[in-house]
Amino acid sequence: MSESLVGTAVVVDVGPVAHGGHHVARHEGRVVFVRHALTGERVRVRVTDGQSDSRFLRADAVEVLEASPDRVDRPCPYAGPGLCGGCDFQHISLPRQ
Repeated sequence: MSESLVGTAVVVDVGPVAHGGHHVARHEGRVVFVRHALTGERVRVRVTDGQSDSRFLRADAVEVLEASPDRVDRPCPYAGPGLCGGCDFQHISLPRQ
């Protein structure tokens, strides 16, 4: 029987951007779609969707361990994990967007 992994925290190395603006990472052979991260970063993520037997997981970056040079401070106080979803790219420099 599968169990929920929601809330589980893991460290991942972030890969390329995928459809919908999430970035692709891998953990223990499984794809993890990560919000609030950038390609090349190492981040701690918290799983927001997925079971122990899921083929992929969804997660939010909750701590940046190694930042991309393209990361900037978000100008909107409501942007970020667990907050408004309308500003998902505010942490990315304009040229990189």
